Amino acid sequence: MIFELRQKKNKFLEETYKKSMKELNGFYGINWVKNTPKVFILNSRDDINAVKNEKTEDWVVGWADYGNNIYVLDYTKMKTESSHKDGYSKDQYTALIKHELSHLFLRILTNGSYIPTWLDEGLAIYTSGQNNFKIEPEKFNQFLNFYSKHIEKDKTVYYESGFFVLMLVKRFGKQKLIKFLKSLKGVNNKKEFDNLFSSTYKFKLNYLEVNNIYTK
Repeated sequence: MIFELRQKKNKFLEETYKKSMKELNGFYGINWVKNTPKVFILNSRDDINAVKNEKTEDWVVGWADYGNNIYVLDYTKMKTESSHKDGYSKDQYTALIKHELSHLFLRILTNGSYIPTWLDEGLAIYTSGQNNFKIEPEKFNQFLNFYSKHIEKDKTVYYESGFFVLMLVKRFGKQKLIKFLKSLKGVNNKKEFDNLFSSTYKFKLNYLEVNNIYTK
């Protein structure tokens, strides 16, 4: 597969990138200033499919690879090339870019250790501000279904996971969360993750105990 690339000059994107990198460096406590991520803007569903080398669902508009790159559908193509038929506001598009960058920061912090999908996406949603575009759930009953997948029938990891991370930060503080993330180095599976979470936060990852904390 062959691609032709060219550098894109866009003040909005450049400012979004710089602001996102600064804020994510602050949140994760990482001074990422060398070999920083590259952002690739794709213009169509066909381009997305070609880069991912697979047919994608129309809700897929961005992702991070396992290098230092993120890929996002062009801002002006959201209505025609995705399921987001109302398009994206500039605030939503800024959050999308920051969301994908956040995945890369988390991988650095945890050094490639086991990360449940709900935590990976929850952190990206929380740090990007995408909770602001969602309705906060009255209680949690979905996110723990997503340890290794994003979609289950009509449910997705994106609905609750960001609000669970928000709860952790509000109730226990950001520094405890960062310490927990750093301590994941060497964790290899769900059982080890759940045990470490329980010993750190003093409650178990089940909906009964989670909602007991959440609704207090």
